[in-house]
Order: sequence, then structure tokens, then C-alpha cells
Amino acid sequence: MPGDTTPNLLEWEQDAAEIVRKVAHELVLPSFGGPLTDHHWATETQVHTEDDARAGAALEAALSDRFPGHGFIVEDREPVQGDGRHVWYVDPIDGSANHLRGIPYVAVTVGLAIDDVPVVGVVHDLLRDVTLSASTGNGARALQDGRLGEIEISETHRLKDAMLIAHLARRGPLLGRPDALQRLLWNVRKIRCMGSIALDLALLAAGEADLLVVGRGTPQRMLDILGGLVVLQEAGGKVCTASGGPVSATTRTLIAGPAALCDAFVELMADDDLESWTSDLASPPDGAR
Repeated sequence: MPGDTTPNLLEWEQDAAEIVRKVAHELVLPSFGGPLTDHHWATETQVHTEDDARAGAALEAALSDRFPGHGFIVEDREPVQGDGRHVWYVDPIDGSANHLRGIPYVAVTVGLAIDDVPVVGVVHDLLRDVTLSASTGNGARALQDGRLGEIEISETHRLKDAMLIAHLARRGPLLGRPDALQRLLWNVRKIRCMGSIALDLALLAAGEADLLVVGRGTPQRMLDILGGLVVLQEAGGKVCTASGGPVSATTRTLIAGPAALCDAFVELMADDDLESWTSDLASPPDGAR
């Protein structure tokens, strides 16, 4: 709020989680997997739907009412500047293609940054009706069936035992660097590609997966990741780039999970230099049209 110098981040987290759950229940879940709604493909892989637009407007309205003076960056909406210090990043449907086609891996996520530092995060797992949330210094928790419990990352420490979630982009480094994906698959237990980075981060925070690897070839979309990053870090996880540096809006890779696994990944893939890969280096495989 304007004038606040020591905000109650736990209270803000709880209020944001309540707003996210309400919008998810009232707008996002009822439209899941029904007849194809109006939509357009902003890129070859990113779809925007009328359901995104409705949920985004509702989230912005409810959050701005609860947090007057704050700024907002909501997918498909004009940014709201606010006081210049408090900015909410809102992805009303993370996994829009999954939501459109009825694939049960979808999240609603919001995150708050104060002076560019992520401090509050909420990720709602739409189909399991679980809300995972966190705020700086207060740990991470999950709300399910009216019960609230603390969550922690997995205790997996060896890369060869890791259940890894990979975000594969057709112009990203895991496909662009020769043998990078094969090398990674050879050194972990399993790889899954799910379709919602926010929910990927939440699964890691709850110990349901071990490591996340995102490689775009373009800068990170903070809308997708900011809320989940807070949840993961407060659950005891580490976040870094494929080169081991800090993640920001200008970096292109994201590695998340227990510190030992992140460090092992960075060492394993060091020669591939995944962070330096840019999408304009990509070329189609033989036979592609």
C-alpha cells in the first residue's frame, strides 16, 4: 500500500492466494477443455484465448482493489505503472494450449516483486485444486481440501536419480546444441515435458519432481516464472541459469531444484554453453517444412 515501509508479506500472500483460487474456480476451471473458444497463436507455439483475457481482467481487478497503487503486468493487457516499486506479474492461464485442448496440466499464477526483488508467489494447480504459495522469509505451503501444510523440495541429490521436467523449445538450446538433449536424458532417471513452467516450479517445491530445465533461446517471461520462483526458493530450492548465474528477465535458461542437482546439471552441460544460445541460431532439421 502507498506509505507502507514494512509490508506484512504473509498477509499479502494469503490475500493473493484467495484471489487466485476464486478466479480459478469461477472462470478458468469451468472453461477447461470445452469447445474450442476464440483464440489466436501469437507465435508458432504460444496461444492466447478469450479465457485468458477474461481471467486476466478479473485477476487485475481483484488485485488492484486489494493492493491500490501497485503496478501490474498481466498477459495480453496494457501494463499498469503504479507506484514504481510494487509490481504484480500475472499469468491468468499458464498452459493455455493445455487448457484449450483439455490436457490436465494448467496453472493460474501471480507473483509480486518489490524494487525488482520477487517476494510473494502463488501457483494454483487447476485440475488438482491445490494452491501453492510463499512469501520471503515465511516458507512455502500448499492448500488442498481446506488443509494447509508446509512443503519442501525433494531430497534427491544424484542426477542419475532425478525425475526431470524439461521445457523444450523448437528453437531452444537443448534441441539446437548437438547431442545436448541426448546427453541430458542419458544422465537422469526420466524426462517429462508438461506445458506450464509455473506448475513445474510448484511440483518441484512440493517434492513431486526433482529438477526443471528451461531453455528458450529468448529471454525469460517473468509472467510465467516469478510466482513459482518464490514458492520454490522458500521451499528450499535453488534457481540459476545453465551457466550457474542468477536468473533475470534478460537470461535465456532456467535451472531449478535442489542445489546439488542444479550444480550437477551446470557441470554436466558446461561444454554446451546453453545460456549463450539464441533462437536465431536455430535451423530446421532435415526434411522439415
